[in-house]
Amino acid sequence: MKKVIPLILILCFAFSSCSLPQNNTQPVVQKNEYRKAVWIAYYELSEFTKGKSEYEFEQKINDEFSKLSSYGFNTVTAQIRPCADAFYLSEYFPSSVYFNGTQGGEMLYDPLEIMCSVAQKYKLNIEAWINPYRVSQDDDYTKLSSDNFAIKNKRMTKIVDGKIYFNPAYDKVTNLIVNGVKEIVKNYNISAIHFDDYFYPTQSKNFDKKEYKKYGGGLSLTDWRRQNVTNMVKRVYETIKSVNKNIEFGISPASNIENDKNNLYADIETWVKSRYVDYICPQVYFGFKNVYQPFMFTVKKWAKLCENTDVDLYIGLPLYKANTKDKYAAENDKSIINEFKNNNDIIARQITYISKIDKIKGYYIFSFSQLTSENVKEEVSNMLKVMQSNSQD
Repeated sequence: MKKVIPLILILCFAFSSCSLPQNNTQPVVQKNEYRKAVWIAYYELSEFTKGKSEYEFEQKINDEFSKLSSYGFNTVTAQIRPCADAFYLSEYFPSSVYFNGTQGGEMLYDPLEIMCSVAQKYKLNIEAWINPYRVSQDDDYTKLSSDNFAIKNKRMTKIVDGKIYFNPAYDKVTNLIVNGVKEIVKNYNISAIHFDDYFYPTQSKNFDKKEYKKYGGGLSLTDWRRQNVTNMVKRVYETIKSVNKNIEFGISPASNIENDKNNLYADIETWVKSRYVDYICPQVYFGFKNVYQPFMFTVKKWAKLCENTDVDLYIGLPLYKANTKDKYAAENDKSIINEFKNNNDIIARQITYISKIDKIKGYYIFSFSQLTSENVKEEVSNMLKVMQSNSQD
């Protein structure tokens, strides 16, 4: 947070190679280029930062980005704010507990700045992946940094299922999210701000009973909650464009459109039709045989939602399910439950399928660590063959 900046300035004078973040170049991958992205989750990024020096981190990022480029990826979506803490220098959020074990600890280097710099070398775009409402994956407030917004404004937070969340009802919470986005867009050479699928953490009326009574304005609870989230999304979009029109705003919702709207209060149809986002990337984490959300049916549903709009559509693909049983695929049908276990080309076939749908402009792979996992080696090999084949078409 603010107290870190003077230290960084001191270090800059001490080491000539150090520089403050600057967003002074354009994205490497142009908007009309077919996107091949990979998500790097906070726990994967943490493996590169915990106990590591700046030199060690930069070397590791250089090695991994070199591989990603050689595989055919052109976009890296890194989770640089998993909770109300950051993997970058921020005036609004303390350093992440996942950076080096303690929230608010000293940051002697800036992981996001280094990733942006290395990405340019390998012609990769960097997207800044943010979880806007999650404060902590622990319910213990004493583990939060003393200058965390959640400590200073505890009444604006709630504990749900052992985790702390911001309450979307408060304008101060929305302002924090918007300001946090603005500083990233101003200070770093990213191609997009990327939100994941977490919005309201519960449907319980007790979550915001007091706030609804005070601010509900005659709306139903569900409509009011949707309005709170939509207002935040709209303001984030407008703020990004006010700073740099070339930087995109994308959201990666869960794949069930109705569930997003009714249970997470994420009115994606409104966001798309009102152009509050540049792209949508639903997480279609299912096989072709899935009983509840079969892959092709679900993809077509999203394509229909986005047709006749200027919002781009990408599809999130579940490499993490490769060679595993999918307990959410069916009740008792083992052939469906074992679809990912009995086949080693599902992701490859999914890439082939979506490449034939004009509205779909690319895909995101979840996630980075699976690319080098021995457990899914054949699946990855088949996927990369299709990726590289499509690049030559």
